[in-house]
Amino acid sequence: SSGINAEWPLRPGNKKRPIATQRPAHGTRPDCWVTAVAALRNTECFWSGSSEGGARLWACGEDYRTVTCIREVEVTGTINAITVTRDLSRVVLAVGQEHRLGRWWQDKTARNSLVVLSLQESENAER
Repeated sequence: SSGINAEWPLRPGNKKRPIATQRPAHGTRPDCWVTAVAALRNTECFWSGSSEGGARLWACGEDYRTVTCIREVEVTGTINAITVTRDLSRVVLAVGQEHRLGRWWQDKTARNSLVVLSLQESENAER
């Protein structure tokens, strides 16, 4: 779960209280929200998107008490949804001018669009 203060309270499935908190998860502005989350199946990694237009790939530590950002992508607009393909080769970001649930703010320079990121290319580029 997350809140409007852009932090990650990390909770195991059987606990009500968080065992760790990542601050700040996105941005430093008080109105920077975490607006989308997607987990990578059979891994300890997940993507998050924010109202500032940033998407981050996070990895859980060995003890599941730490979360580390391992990749960051900047786009213009609010990330309203994130989907990872079944073979984990691509990530699709739904980007809009406004938040999908309301018109609290608007970025007129952004375009409502889908951004497709290839994860395979980034792995080859790092090696």
